[in-house]
Amino acid sequence: MSSVLTCEAAPAAPAVTPRANSARGWLATVSVAWLVIWAGFVAMNFATIGAVEFHDPDDELRLVQVRDLIAGQGWFDLHQYRVDAAGGGVPMHWSRLVDAPVAALILLLRPLFGQGAAELVALVAIPGLTLFAMLALVGWMASRTLDKSARFLAVLAVAFAAPAMVQVLPLRIDHHGWQIVLALAAVAAFLDTSERRGGVLSGAALAAWMAISFEGLPFSAWFIAVLALWTLVDLSMRTRLVATMQSLAITSAALFLATRGLSDLAQHCDAIAPVHLAMFGWGALAISLPVYLRPGSRLALGAGFALAAIGALALVVTVAPQCTTGSFDMLDPVVRSFWYDNVQEGKPLWQAEWHLMAQYMLPPLIGLWASVSLARRAEGAALRRWWIFYALMLGGAIAVALLVARSAAFSGALAALPLGWRLSAWIGGLKRPDNPLLRFGELVGVAALMFCAIFPVIPVMAVESLFSNKIAEGVDKDISIACSVRKAGGALDALPAGDILAPLDFGPNVLLYSSKGVLATGHHRGAPAMRDVIDAFTGTPQQARVVMQRHRLRYVMICPKVQEMDLYRERAPDGFAAQMLDGKVPGWLEPVPMPVASGLRLWRLTD
Repeated sequence: MSSVLTCEAAPAAPAVTPRANSARGWLATVSVAWLVIWAGFVAMNFATIGAVEFHDPDDELRLVQVRDLIAGQGWFDLHQYRVDAAGGGVPMHWSRLVDAPVAALILLLRPLFGQGAAELVALVAIPGLTLFAMLALVGWMASRTLDKSARFLAVLAVAFAAPAMVQVLPLRIDHHGWQIVLALAAVAAFLDTSERRGGVLSGAALAAWMAISFEGLPFSAWFIAVLALWTLVDLSMRTRLVATMQSLAITSAALFLATRGLSDLAQHCDAIAPVHLAMFGWGALAISLPVYLRPGSRLALGAGFALAAIGALALVVTVAPQCTTGSFDMLDPVVRSFWYDNVQEGKPLWQAEWHLMAQYMLPPLIGLWASVSLARRAEGAALRRWWIFYALMLGGAIAVALLVARSAAFSGALAALPLGWRLSAWIGGLKRPDNPLLRFGELVGVAALMFCAIFPVIPVMAVESLFSNKIAEGVDKDISIACSVRKAGGALDALPAGDILAPLDFGPNVLLYSSKGVLATGHHRGAPAMRDVIDAFTGTPQQARVVMQRHRLRYVMICPKVQEMDLYRERAPDGFAAQMLDGKVPGWLEPVPMPVASGLRLWRLTD
């Protein structure tokens, strides 16, 4: 603690006064950091890339959606027709904004390399591009707010944000990485000296984020709330606030029309729907009118803010009351308890393991502390305003992460800027005593402090191991894919037509590497079919047969090593899944040989 206090007062700590030419060279810094980080990611995941082993079923289903688009499925048609085919398919809530760059790169490269190689290049290049965008935004902000000596560490600190980095590993093409980019873009726009232009950019970034995923709603609401309350204190902020709200409303409507069209105007709770567009439009109107009519009246502004909030709430309650219970209103209790409640990244962070909580929370908290320190020592009102705003945004992101662990990616990425300054300050605060032993001890102490700040998971796991003989769950597990249809070498496609009863999390793998369909995947819009999968595997063999007949399924597939099968056994020790795992196969199923390398077991109906 004493070293921290010393660093706070150290004259060698980086200055935060911006200079007219302080932004030069930031792109070179970003490029060097990106090369170092991305080369490391590719090297560490080289075997995974070669085997095309995805990190998450969502990445597999994203590629399936992209393939369908390239094959001619309509731009506005987001159905997965091979999921619950008997029920007409499942409409996905994902955005074409994420599909577009993947599809465009594949189409560009396919004439040169063929479909397979073009896909592989896209699977590596798109996450790399996403990472570069993150680094570029942090580097751009650092070039305008930090001394030159702290900029590289600020950019490099992005690599220490573990929950953000797992979203941009090679083959990670789902939407989470782009959400982080847009969160950074919304905050970075606050640096724009033009209040109107900065507000337009922030509003557009927030709108694009929510168009990609509704996970952006809490942070967007916090962003607008901070601007609104700040405007009541400082009326000079009103231009930025109005521009942000108007841009948010207009961009949301434009993106809805561009990616959803007018074919689906249902009031969905898990994606931008007409009710949300009405809320944004009403909010923009209620906030803009007082500024235009009574620009100097705080009372009028306050009334406008109140009307915006009351009107938005009234719209939800009257037009889409089902959304008052959350984004997953379509889940019944069985699906919620079996599937959603077991999605670790969707749980509150305080329910996570201690080492995971430390890694996800400590670096952002240090970044928050650093932001407050930078605000206190900033030279000039503009820079002080920036760091106060940044601290508020980071604090809000940390609060959201406490509620949903997956959101720690946003707080981790936002924390990189002040965290990099904090690391630089610790280095700059070294006293470098003449005594070699003292100098060595100081270096070791600061190095240990920095290591614990950016990788707290390691010391916390070391402490945990002292009090438990059990290694934290999941740490020593084999991270390779337990089963793979790809390793079956086309064996599935060689079989007669028919869809498959398969575990939820394994469904995307079947869709990606075969022409067969599945009853359900782990995606909530297919909740009725998900319930049938759960009932089939946890019920009696006869109940499973009824489900298969109702959905016109011909095959049963299991992957014995996936966690989902263990959960079926736990929930129903004598159920259909448990019996199949134990080799107790009912007479109405006959085995279908599958290559050993695939790890799969397959049966087909005998009638």
